[in-house]
Amino acid sequence: MGMRVRALVAEDRTAVAEALVASAAFSADEVRVALEMADAGLAGDYLLPSIEAEGAVRAYACIGHATLTAASWYVYWFCVHPAWQGRGYGRALNAHIEEQVSAAGGERLVVETSGRDDYARARRFYERSGYALAGRIADFYKTGDDCLIYCKALR
Repeated sequence: MGMRVRALVAEDRTAVAEALVASAAFSADEVRVALEMADAGLAGDYLLPSIEAEGAVRAYACIGHATLTAASWYVYWFCVHPAWQGRGYGRALNAHIEEQVSAAGGERLVVETSGRDDYARARRFYERSGYALAGRIADFYKTGDDCLIYCKALR
């Protein structure tokens, strides 16, 4: 497949922005927040694993230890550029995240996602990756847009 897993670097910011916008799943505010968190990750606040292929980042995640927990981690952002989906990049990135979090003593991953129909593919990805639906908050993002909370035990 010619992919390489590596940490995001500042020069990757444009590729990340392109992937977020091209996904068409995120609002302008969500893209702005994702980029702010990527910048914070570049400053050391989060981990930013990514997948590079053909010389550019095609997938990335923003993860971090959940404050005030012993061993829980959040997957704050997870994005594979739509033109590169279906090639195993998401699976490879998720496997790397699990290894990275386990190596840091993490015992579980938590991800929140939308209950909207256009997020069905993302939810199927998490479910196929071993995440279990742990909760739902109705109308969390806005009326008719529930927050679905998924969790995966690593140990």
